[in-house]
Amino acid sequence: MKYIWLLTFLYFPLHSYSQKRVQPKLHYPAIYSKDVQETYFGIEVTDPYRHLEQLEQEEIKGWYEAQAKLADTVLNNITGRNLLLDKFTDYGSRAAAHVSDVKVSESGRYFYLKRNAEEQYASLYYRDSYEAEEKLLFDPKSYDYDTNHTISYFKPSWKGNKVAVALTHSGYEISEIIILDLEKNYRYSEVLLNAWPDSFLGISWLPDDTGFLFLQFSFGEDGSEYTETVLHSLGKPADSLVSVFGTKTKTNLNLTDEVYPIATIDSKDAEYAVGYLATVDNFWDAYITPIADLEKGTPNWKPFYTKEDQVYTSEGQFYRDKYYYRTNKLKNTNTINRVPILNPDFKNSKQYADSESNEILDSFVVTENGVCYTTTKYGTQASLYTSDGFKRDSIALPYKPGAIELYQTQAGSSDLWINLSGWTSESDRYHLDLKTKTLTTEPLTTAASFDEFNDIVSNELLVKADDGKYIPVSLIYNKNLTRDGTHPALFYTYGAYGTTISPFFSPIFLSWVELGGILCIPHVRGGGEKGEEWHLQGMKLNKCNSWKDLIAVTEYLIDKGFTAPEKTVIYSSSAGGITIGGALNEKPELFAAAIAEVPVMNPFRSENRDDGGGSNQDEYGSISDSLGVVGLKRMDPYLNIRSTNYPAVLITAGDNDARVPLWMPGKYVARLQNSSTSNDPVLFSIHKESGHQGSSEISQMYLEYVDVFSFAFWQTGHPLFQYHK
Repeated sequence: MKYIWLLTFLYFPLHSYSQKRVQPKLHYPAIYSKDVQETYFGIEVTDPYRHLEQLEQEEIKGWYEAQAKLADTVLNNITGRNLLLDKFTDYGSRAAAHVSDVKVSESGRYFYLKRNAEEQYASLYYRDSYEAEEKLLFDPKSYDYDTNHTISYFKPSWKGNKVAVALTHSGYEISEIIILDLEKNYRYSEVLLNAWPDSFLGISWLPDDTGFLFLQFSFGEDGSEYTETVLHSLGKPADSLVSVFGTKTKTNLNLTDEVYPIATIDSKDAEYAVGYLATVDNFWDAYITPIADLEKGTPNWKPFYTKEDQVYTSEGQFYRDKYYYRTNKLKNTNTINRVPILNPDFKNSKQYADSESNEILDSFVVTENGVCYTTTKYGTQASLYTSDGFKRDSIALPYKPGAIELYQTQAGSSDLWINLSGWTSESDRYHLDLKTKTLTTEPLTTAASFDEFNDIVSNELLVKADDGKYIPVSLIYNKNLTRDGTHPALFYTYGAYGTTISPFFSPIFLSWVELGGILCIPHVRGGGEKGEEWHLQGMKLNKCNSWKDLIAVTEYLIDKGFTAPEKTVIYSSSAGGITIGGALNEKPELFAAAIAEVPVMNPFRSENRDDGGGSNQDEYGSISDSLGVVGLKRMDPYLNIRSTNYPAVLITAGDNDARVPLWMPGKYVARLQNSSTSNDPVLFSIHKESGHQGSSEISQMYLEYVDVFSFAFWQTGHPLFQYHK
């Protein structure tokens, strides 16, 4: 690429060329404000842009279109965009192919998604064994040549002779399922609609592979939406699905509109299925039924455990006469416990495995020799262990990984695989022999080389917050960096739902460092890096800790000479928008720019979404509760905008986003544009045919990242990224 020599040359003398930002004089699309005043438990709330929620009104629709046009115009006039696009494309095409989502059936057949370097979408491939010849099983282009479908999820049957494939397009997450028969080289005629398996525990095959379970999104005669787990028998019409767990099930389930009733089967040898009343919370109520009854369409669901037993979501496995599960009940770092299946007593269960005091027990699988499990220190330093219930043994790894992904063919199997990854190292895949505790590398494609990143290192820190808590921080930078306050610093964070930002290898993010920047990941409260306690300290009434932690880490890097206020960019997405918005409202002078993708910027109105907001009130709080109102008003970025000098802001949205409606970021943009007293731009970029996860087309995904990184470099004064109309 013609820009590579220039990028390498520019790293060291960047401070000499740092330029003052040139900001365009923008004329934002006009929109009127009209206060809607409401009182909740004596607390007054004023909403000046409520009318922007009326997305079908022509005037409102026109305003959104004008915002998107303005953002495109400004972003496309930033120099250096082609440099970034060429670089992202080059990095993405260095490997002959990109392999993901590897799954191995009980028969030993390998399935995986593979996208060749010249392709926009991944296809489904398989091998009869690891050493066997690779075969193309399904190309999504063959499904509908008029629409660019992508494979969002797939699940092979236990024997590996059939596979269910979920397809979607244009950023939508609701998908349709088709079924392929490998032995007969045949595709079943039925197409199952309104599924979302990549987000709702996937598909569960029956033990005999004659059908499977999945969560379906259905509509009542009055147009209302509801969900239920349905059973599909292979070869039967799509309209003959049998409801086995949900509103139509004849049992006393504690179902509400905020609950997703999901039933799963974890093994071909399993005798029982588990039904979960799933929410955004980390602990669910669960029910159990014999699979034999479920197959007949007459499940007999009995209570299994409750959310008070603190069993992590669906993280349990049946093996022989015991049920193994991960729990937070005994200690914040978690334990693995087990109970008898027939007479479970979760309140007095037996602890089976534990972790060191500073390590969070993160994931596990049950094998015939005991359990194999991973731990993580602060979400970024991972270890691997085995336990037979008495003795814990460490498994030696080729290097100290930042994250470990552990998986098996089915519960009880000792056929295990792990993926090791880090901030500066690509994911490596290994087969694990538990008997000898040896690892054998199993790459399914040739690794790419990135010599440009040889001088990039990572460091894990603890930064003290204002209240004395220590915030884990991951810092990625060039080893020759000088602390002179001249380096752009990108703070990528989240802080919600107990989600951990585990180390990931991304040439796109590392390009920020290659161009002279510092990449910082503050593991703020609301995440799970320090266990469930860390999550609880950053939700509901405690949500302010998320953005206060972000502020503390930013001030730390400034104080230590890594960067300066005119060089800092904060960046997040989805629920992380609350963290970004809170930091901007509290200390706008601390940042040069903020970027929030598909963000939740008006959580106070979350329950007024078309879908009722799901169960998000478990994370944010509810307007039906007095304390919930206090917490929601305090955390809402939109409601807390004030008249002051805000830094530059880039907000993005997907027009097919099923999780965050367009008006959530839209109202925030309208108020910020009319409240900020600075000349810094506030842009609202709306991506067409894109959803909550961004575009699935690789070239479009690159362009979305070009927008983000060129905007960030522009606002931090990088000489290669300037505004020229």
